[in-house]
Amino acid sequence: MKTLIYFNRPDCPTNMGISQLTDDVQAFLAERSDILINPHIAGNILEFTKGYDEQGEPILGYAVMTETPEDFEN
Repeated sequence: MKTLIYFNRPDCPTNMGISQLTDDVQAFLAERSDILINPHIAGNILEFTKGYDEQGEPILGYAVMTETPEDFEN
């Protein structure tokens, strides 16, 4: 199975498509650790820090993840 990651449109990182297909979520996150900061997975929700506000509090971004068949094309 593969995993389709679909970003909430306002949270989609710059230079990354709104949907990403990966064989390995952990490897995907590791390869993009400079973009998807402090990732946390809860069920099928990916939460990450997309920036910080004036008080230094994190601004969170979200994506949903779903498993797809091997022959699924993004």
